[in-house]
Amino acid sequence: MTVTSVREELISRLFGTGRQAPDRIRVGAPRPASAELDITPHPDKAISQRATLLAALADGTCRIHHLADCRDVRANLRALISLGVDVRPVGPAAVEITGRALSEFRAADLTLDAGNSATTSRLLLAILAGSSARCTVTGNELLRSRPMAEVIEPLRALGADLTELQETGRLPVRIRGTALSGGTVDVAVDSAQPVSALLFAGSQARGPVRVTRRAVARDHTERLLRWSGVEVAESESALVVSPGQPRAFDLQVPGDPSGAALLAALHLAAPGSHQELTLRSVGANQRRTGCFSILRSMGAEIREVPLPTDGPEPVADFVVRAPGPLQGTEVAGARLVQSAIDELPLIAALATAATGRTVIRDASELRGKDTDRIATTIALLRDFGAQAEATADGLVVEPRLPRAPRRVLLPPDHRLVFAAFVLALLSGGETELHGVGAAATSHPGAVADLARYVPVEAL
Repeated sequence: MTVTSVREELISRLFGTGRQAPDRIRVGAPRPASAELDITPHPDKAISQRATLLAALADGTCRIHHLADCRDVRANLRALISLGVDVRPVGPAAVEITGRALSEFRAADLTLDAGNSATTSRLLLAILAGSSARCTVTGNELLRSRPMAEVIEPLRALGADLTELQETGRLPVRIRGTALSGGTVDVAVDSAQPVSALLFAGSQARGPVRVTRRAVARDHTERLLRWSGVEVAESESALVVSPGQPRAFDLQVPGDPSGAALLAALHLAAPGSHQELTLRSVGANQRRTGCFSILRSMGAEIREVPLPTDGPEPVADFVVRAPGPLQGTEVAGARLVQSAIDELPLIAALATAATGRTVIRDASELRGKDTDRIATTIALLRDFGAQAEATADGLVVEPRLPRAPRRVLLPPDHRLVFAAFVLALLSGGETELHGVGAAATSHPGAVADLARYVPVEAL
């Protein structure tokens, strides 16, 4: 069998043949309040991606349970299998991965396709830069348009031999692996991914690596490294990682806070929002749950019930309801914005039904995502008749209840698909949504979440 066929057979055994989200749906009028009110969100994509890559570097066999099934995690696993890492399905969404030394990666003249996954591509660049690999990392058209300089340049400062094959600061990038030195590098963007990449690189370098940063962002990588025995020190402005091989680990991936945020937003947009919705076993890391803080500021009642866990992340049940109409709010400050960066389109969608203006600031990072999410969010809101304006670093949404357009062509961005679901629910009428298949990037089952509240017909 070829590497490709072996790879696809392993992934099929792990997840099945894969849920194919329809690309076009018709959304009907909301049903009477009868939606299920006790739900477990899908597994956390960000932790699944980081954990599978960390396991490939560990000093033994790791077991990861409740792995997220989505395009981005599949891209991770395909890359690891192509590199010769031993990946074995051991149950539904459960996998064993046996780590190997950097010198043992099978990567001579290999091209690794990260698909649309920025996390996969940036972390692979960091890991393979310090290995013996001779390979190229690329992605689809959307990913090749996204900035990579914030990873490439710091890695070069540590001694990495990286060559952009087309446009400066973009994929594809050729890697000639070499031992990385320690030192201090700077991340000049408000994003967790470059920091995570440099922490992975630093754990395999010859000396400690100090990463200075502009903003405190999600810290899944730091937590996983410490939990597996790699020393990571942190201050407000910097992180220092010491070289070390991770210990083998057994990890239960918690529920995805972004998936929980979608369910909460749909519930708050539905006629039965006064009832309590319980979201089970959700990752409760405060650097990922800013959306719930924002919803509280809009008048939603949200209770957090901590649960016992032996993993690196806090876990809790979240109980959500709206005792009255939502209110406009202001979202600002790097820490809050970073903790809700993926959910800001959802917040903007809900803001159309609030009783006052909503202002989102300090979110210029949105312009460098799968799409320019400031521009695409504004366009989506206007498709539904909402009144919204872009600013240099965010957007302003005026209260105006959405109306149902006959058809909306969605951008190729899963976060905008989720916002469109909320707008379709709020508008209360018949709407066709085209481009829904982008949801599979992070959550192939998102259409089923929408169908809890409204009739959905695949077209």
